[in-house]
Amino acid sequence: MVPQAVRVKIRILQAGNRGFTLLELLVVLFLVTLFMAIVLVNVGGLYERFLLRETALNIVRTINRARALSITERAPVILKIDTELNSFWISSRSKGDINRINISKDIRLEGEDVIFSPLGDSTGGVIKITDRKGRAYLIAIDKSTSQVSIERSR
Repeated sequence: MVPQAVRVKIRILQAGNRGFTLLELLVVLFLVTLFMAIVLVNVGGLYERFLLRETALNIVRTINRARALSITERAPVILKIDTELNSFWISSRSKGDINRINISKDIRLEGEDVIFSPLGDSTGGVIKITDRKGRAYLIAIDKSTSQVSIERSR
């Protein structure tokens, strides 16, 4: 038979393992808060970079659409760029203004209108978009082929 003192010690040890102390809970809560703060800081920058990249790709899609529309309509089509209102759109004789896109206030748009001819060539040019932190994309349109190249700077 087990002595009485041993039974009491076993019960005390078992009773002490039922939960966490307040200090342990505060330490874990502090660590979770610290990790969440680090993650939130990094995610904020990701959203701004994503917005800039998506805007650049949207401009490239609009350029390709304007070129294709010019060829199918057999008439000049203009990619209009309004730097004051921070927007761009396609303008054709038969359909008028198509798909006006306003860009976020955090992104600045620079460039001039580009005219696409039915033969597949254009006036060419460079469109630059820049965010608040100075990150930028340069979108170049070749005069003879109207091919688009995109380059990230900084």
